[in-house]
Parts: sequence; C-alpha cells; structure tokens
Amino acid sequence: MRTLDRYIERNFLSGALVVLLILVPLFAFLTLAEELDNVGKGAYTSFDALIVVGYSVPKLILDLLPVTTLLGVLIGLGAMANNRELIIINAFGISARRTAWPVVKAVSLLIVLVLLVQFYVVPQFELNAAKVKSKATPELSIASNDSEFWTRSGNHFIRIGDVIQHGTLRDVEIFELSNQGELQELVQASNVEVLGGGQWLLMNVTITDLKSQQITEEHLKSKMWQSFLSAQQTAALLVPVEAMAPSDLYQRIRLLEKNSLNTHRFRVLFWQQLSLPVSLIAMSLLGLPFLLGSVRNISAGQRAAIGGCVGILFYLAEQTMGHLAILYELSPAPAALGPDILLLAIALLNLFQKK
Repeated sequence: MRTLDRYIERNFLSGALVVLLILVPLFAFLTLAEELDNVGKGAYTSFDALIVVGYSVPKLILDLLPVTTLLGVLIGLGAMANNRELIIINAFGISARRTAWPVVKAVSLLIVLVLLVQFYVVPQFELNAAKVKSKATPELSIASNDSEFWTRSGNHFIRIGDVIQHGTLRDVEIFELSNQGELQELVQASNVEVLGGGQWLLMNVTITDLKSQQITEEHLKSKMWQSFLSAQQTAALLVPVEAMAPSDLYQRIRLLEKNSLNTHRFRVLFWQQLSLPVSLIAMSLLGLPFLLGSVRNISAGQRAAIGGCVGILFYLAEQTMGHLAILYELSPAPAALGPDILLLAIALLNLFQKK
C-alpha cells in the first residue's frame, strides 16, 4: 500500500506542478502588464516592474493553490483513470475513500508549506514590492537606511526608527515646518499603530509646540492622529493588510479591541487566511468523484475545463462573501469559512457515495 500511496501522491503532485507552471507565468504576465503602465512615472523603470512581479509570485501562488489542487487531481490522477489504473485499484477492493488518503497526505504537506509562506515569505515580499512601487509616485520621498526611515509630505516630515511587519512603527517623530522652514511642532511617539483610512494610533506621546515664544510640552498616553501621508507612502512603509501573517493580524485585532476600535475588517481577513487549508482539502477531494464515476473517460482538456470553471466559481464565491461580510458586517468566521465548508461537505458526500 505504501508503494501505491507514493504512486498516487506523485501523480497528484506532478499534475499540480504542471498547473502551477502554466498558471503562475500567465498571471505574472498579467501583473507585469499592469506594472508596465507605471513605467516612466517618477523613477519607476521596466526593471522595477520586473522586480515587483517577482516579489508578487509567492502571494500569487497562494491565491492559485485551491484551483491548482483541483486541477492537479483532475490531470494527475486523470491519467491514471484513462489508463484504467483506478479501475484496477478499485477491483482489488481499495475503496474511493482509501484512494483519497494519499491525496489528503500530499495536500497536508502543501498546507505546511503554505503556512510557512504565509508567515515568513509573503509579508516581507509584499513590503519590498510596495517600496519599489513607491518610485512611481513623483511626490513621494522616502529615504531609509538599516536603522530608520524618513518621509515627507509638503512641510511635514516623519522619521520612523523601526518598522514592524504587522503594522507597528517604533520611535516615531513627526515634524511640522513653516513655509520659511522653521520648526513649528514636534510630535514624538514610542509606538504607532497604522489603523487604515489614514488613522494612526500614537502611544506614549510627547507633543512639543514651538509656534509661540513659549515652548510647551504635552504628554499623552495615546492619541488618534490623521496621517498626512498618501496611500502610496503608507504602503511603502507597511505590509498591506491582505498580506499580513495570521499571527500579525491576530495581534492587530487584539490591539484594536483594547482601544475600543472597529476590528471587523481585520477579523474577516484573518478568517479568510485560516480558510485556505480547508479549501485546499475540499478542492482536492472534489476532483476524485469525477475520476471514479462514469465520466472517467473524458479527455484531459475537458477535465481541465471543468476544474477551471469550478475553481473560478469558488474563487468568486469566496471573494463575494468576503466583500459582503465587510460591507454588511456579517459574522466573520461563518462568512469566510462558509464557502469552504460547503465545498468540503459536497466533496465528502460525493466521495462517500463511491465504492
């Protein structure tokens, strides 16, 4: 049985690899076409566009994995079905559920790799991509070294001592200058949480007012501040919310709740990330009934078309539910996990109906 399991796993993974080698370059090319529209703006070059596409590949692979697992089963194990190997396996008394077990083991390995990419690769790569894309904004000015960042907007300057991936800035100083270049106000904060929508939560704040002849200082435990930075400037400093690691999103949710702020959007994104392993298992199991039933003689092209349609519908359903959950403040966990659990239930129901 171990030899058979390895054979099924190898066919599934080889089919999934073929799908990735087709889909990733295709979608990367579409991303490149979008980035080329920015070439010539500011200091953005064609080489920068290629770098951005390279940084986007890990996130792109994660987005494509559900449909990849489905097509991997339909193509990889589809070859076994066409060669009557699945019929022979079934004739030896090996059930459809037992045949699915090697696929589940292979998907479990993919899930481990997915978690590693989610936690350690995507956040940093997306942050690097945002920094490169910031070159396309002529009014954007960002300077950085190994220890700190400087950025400006008009007569305002910000110095950031350290950037934490999940959205926390440390050792922040905000300078307001007059038109003559004289310092008007200095705001210092030990930590800053960027909340979205231009809102920053400053903590352990010292505000120094130099506008009048008498310099005054004000010390606050926390202060909400409306940032003057553009969306491009903020994106160049922080990991996009959609690319945060689940652990970072969880920390952000706890911090917002502690300060009595709205966490709904972050909770929806958090549960959407956690739903990926469920969707991978559901998609892989969904393809098996197509191969074990009366339609096992259909061509590889027809299987790919079926898998592509199912994958697109599933992706649209997930995205629609996510947007509706944010728009109408639906319960995050059911909204994010609902399509995946429904698909898994359908796959298991069809699988258990097979012998």
